[in-house]
Amino acid sequence: MKHWSFYIWLMISLGAYSQEKFMQIDSIPKEGILLNKGWKFHAGDNPDFAKPDFDDTQWESIDPTKDVMDLPQISQKGQIGWFRLRIKVDTSLTNTAFGAIVNQIGASEIYINGQLLIKFGKISAKANEIKAYNPSSPNKNYYIYSQFGENKEVVIAVRYALQPDIFYLKTFDRPNRILSINLKSVKRLNENNVENIGYDSSLSDYFRIGVFLILGLLHLLIYGYKRKQKVYLLISFYYIFGNCFFLTNLILYEYTNSVQIRMYLTIILYFIEFLWNISILITAYSLFQFRKSSVYWQVAIFYLPYFIYFFWDYNLSGKLAILLSQVFNILVAIVTILAIIKKRKGAWLLMIGISCSILINIILTVTHIFSDLSLAKIVILNNIVYSLNFLLFPICVIIIIARDFANTSNSLELKLAEVKHLSQEKQNTLLKQNAELQVALLKGQTIERQRVALDLHDNLGSTLSALWLSLDSVNQTNMNLEEKAIHQNLRENLEKAYNDVRLLSYNLLPEEFEKHGLTIILQGFVRKMNKNSTIKFDLEIDEDFGRVDNKIEFELYSICLELVNNIMKHSKASEAKIELSRSEKQIQLIVSDNGIGTFNNESDGKGMKNVKARVESLNGVWDLASKENEGTYSTINIPI
Repeated sequence: MKHWSFYIWLMISLGAYSQEKFMQIDSIPKEGILLNKGWKFHAGDNPDFAKPDFDDTQWESIDPTKDVMDLPQISQKGQIGWFRLRIKVDTSLTNTAFGAIVNQIGASEIYINGQLLIKFGKISAKANEIKAYNPSSPNKNYYIYSQFGENKEVVIAVRYALQPDIFYLKTFDRPNRILSINLKSVKRLNENNVENIGYDSSLSDYFRIGVFLILGLLHLLIYGYKRKQKVYLLISFYYIFGNCFFLTNLILYEYTNSVQIRMYLTIILYFIEFLWNISILITAYSLFQFRKSSVYWQVAIFYLPYFIYFFWDYNLSGKLAILLSQVFNILVAIVTILAIIKKRKGAWLLMIGISCSILINIILTVTHIFSDLSLAKIVILNNIVYSLNFLLFPICVIIIIARDFANTSNSLELKLAEVKHLSQEKQNTLLKQNAELQVALLKGQTIERQRVALDLHDNLGSTLSALWLSLDSVNQTNMNLEEKAIHQNLRENLEKAYNDVRLLSYNLLPEEFEKHGLTIILQGFVRKMNKNSTIKFDLEIDEDFGRVDNKIEFELYSICLELVNNIMKHSKASEAKIELSRSEKQIQLIVSDNGIGTFNNESDGKGMKNVKARVESLNGVWDLASKENEGTYSTINIPI
């Protein structure tokens, strides 16, 4: 009976030993085989440890895929150790090629059946010469190729060491695995592999970097034109910090294999995330025009205690990085709620965006930390939802700014229209008042001209008439020839003076002016000039000239008098001509002569200044052409 008990115990022990000694591989599934069982570990360095027939039964069993902080026996930096794994291969897999994805946190040399397959990093007996190297990342895998050959038993030996001068950090709760080897079929090597919770593929990073760079530069350009709108500068900081975040993340997992540099970039990544979140909060404050209270500054330095705890507690730092990144979204939501209470424009829109962002982050956080789904299945969720999450806040801000700009533009347009309306009303009032003043002035001038004309006719004219009659009553019988000549000359001059006074009295304001208008008056004026002057005047007026505004008629008549007076005094002409025409937009007056032509409209004469002033009062243009011995040609255009 005792013998039977011994045999049973021996069979159980051998079975257990057999299970512990070998890792059985019958097939390679689609997702591959993670080699996390059956490993042995021994500290120290001996080339014999790589030999397949080396006896490692006394070595410590270990799972090297665990985090570096969960394996204190390996975490002693600078110490060389060996891992060994015996694999029993099914006969169907012999001579089958396979690939292996290696992910590690130290330096390694991988041997298969005693033959060195590949080295990652540098292992040296001198601790300061050890260089840790990770060939793979969540975004980019490195494959090593081999085959089982005819062997039904394969021994994988790994010489391993940690770099001593590295401070290990978790990047958003992603574990730092000591050594992870995933066997995959060669046919499956090109398929995506996701080992850890992390960001999406590099393609998404490139997309976000491009979008954030363009939007950041665009808002900086807008701020350059609108310096008073600081919200454009703040939202550009959001894009700039976001761009730096994605760029650092891309470098971290796409272009860097040095474990030490990855740890440094992780610190930078956390700091950029802090600035990124701060920019969100500052933008919200500026968008709703809140004053920066003490609560604001307390929130702004909220991350500082976290940074201390971040370096102190390794296990919780990654989870805190995920959870505390949501704190700023909650704080922005609080600011938005205050804006809603104070009825700030756009607050509800931003509240919807922040709520969606918080919901997305909660879903992602719960999925990352608590979900039992395979990580490969949530990559699509990360690619789409994660990118959308970062764009929600700036999209809402852009819409709010656009709405404010549109409202401001509409308000300015309404105010401009109101100002234009008031200006038009003011202008109409001024025009009306100006017209009234012109009517009053014309009436006053008319009254004054009537008074002067009456005085000239009644007083000076009567005096000259009396002198003329008195001179005619003088007896010429006793006069000699010389006296008779003087008498005759004096009589002629008195007659001429009397006629000139009568003509001047008539020209100052003809009695028919208001009744018949400018055309009839000019015709009578020319007839009198031809009767009393040696210069022959010709008058041409359009048949359909008609009547125009009293002020225009009065000023044109006065202009004619001044120009004709200049012709009579200075031109030494024998002929003169007055032409008056009218179109839809203007009246044209032309006064010309064939005299000596030495006068122009820049003359200092009082008559010429009067002509210029009258033309300007009618908003007209006076052009005077003058050539020596060829006469003068005055053209006056008056707009109607």
